[in-house]
Amino acid sequence: MIADYVLPNGRSAQDGLAQPALACLNCQAAEPVVTRTRCQRCDGYLRAVGHATSPVVDTEGRGVWRYASALADVSAPNRVSLHEGQTPLLEAGRLGAELGVDLWIKDETRNPTGSFKDRILAVATGAAVDYGAAGLVCASTGNAGASAAAYAARAGIAGVILAPAKAALNKVMAAQVFGATWISVDGDYSDAYSLALAAAAELGFMNVTTTFVSPFSVEGSKTVAYELWEEFADRTPDWIVVPIGAGPLLVGIEAGYRQLAQLGIDVRPPRLLAVQPSGCAPIVRAIRTGAEHVSAWGTPETIVGGLADPLNGYEAEGDITMAAVRRSGGSGVAIDDAMTIEYLRRLAREVGVFGEPSGAIAVAGVAQARSEGIIAAGESVVCCVTGSGLKDIEAAGVTTPRVIGVDLGQLADELTSLGRPPLTPQRKG
Repeated sequence: MIADYVLPNGRSAQDGLAQPALACLNCQAAEPVVTRTRCQRCDGYLRAVGHATSPVVDTEGRGVWRYASALADVSAPNRVSLHEGQTPLLEAGRLGAELGVDLWIKDETRNPTGSFKDRILAVATGAAVDYGAAGLVCASTGNAGASAAAYAARAGIAGVILAPAKAALNKVMAAQVFGATWISVDGDYSDAYSLALAAAAELGFMNVTTTFVSPFSVEGSKTVAYELWEEFADRTPDWIVVPIGAGPLLVGIEAGYRQLAQLGIDVRPPRLLAVQPSGCAPIVRAIRTGAEHVSAWGTPETIVGGLADPLNGYEAEGDITMAAVRRSGGSGVAIDDAMTIEYLRRLAREVGVFGEPSGAIAVAGVAQARSEGIIAAGESVVCCVTGSGLKDIEAAGVTTPRVIGVDLGQLADELTSLGRPPLTPQRKG
């Protein structure tokens, strides 16, 4: 049985332990060793525990550490940051009108390495430095690896990134630029995940794989909820739409809103819509069929590589996410690749946000949920666009433009052939 991810407010699980401390989601046992990933008593998943007493924003704090009072305890000198977070919340009026909703885009592409993973890695790296871990190791399809490499560089510690062989080259190459060791694994994400577990234990590194194997994945993700609380004030959106692999971002948003309520804030929690590609949708499948537990997917068949997590061997992580969706009164939808690319382009052309497929799929999820009657007309909806399209340009289907001479006539012909407005003379005066 997976326990509620937000532990009771005021709990003293970490009292007397080295900071930051962890607690088991299952048996609530306290754990002082932050490099561990599972409970030593019952093998349950661990989560970071802080002494949250106030949601007050620290205006002197950097990045996610503006909310240090509500996050895991990390000593101030070790709060590693690249000024992540505080990403734009953009009104998407035209696209929203077409979809029949009050649509907003939480643009996570603006984080330092281009994805929401920077929120997670800021907290996890701070904890690693505080504890004295030898370095970071991370299984990743790209975004988390680039982020882990950047934050390891910022902290001055080693980083090892394990990426499936089919990971997008533009993403994993960034890990090398930041100085981390990038290893290509002959297998899928689950294979890289298993290898990261073994490597962390052998090297004495902190495993910062951004699933629930890292006790800090939800901590960093909670800051999205805090920012939306600040931005919307007393107007909580009806829905928050979240692309998921294993789902810590969704769980973090749900946990963040409930933590605000625990701290005495009068806030209505939003409903959550989980979105996965139809070629790898183990959690959405379980949500839609009413299953008690999430089962592993087979071989992923999707271009949405950032969400292609079959959960093979760690299906219980899917249960944590499914429980959060159900607590919120939400639902899930699976999107095919063609629809994902359609809305990737519409998001770029109608809102001005270029998301990678694993981010733009959130907007496609709104369209699908509207067609199924899950989201009602006129409801307010926030889409988390989780990563930049600049990391996976090939997926957008762009083509190399034809070369023309420095000739106005050729330019006019080219515009006409592309269906663009023709050149017309402008009147003077």
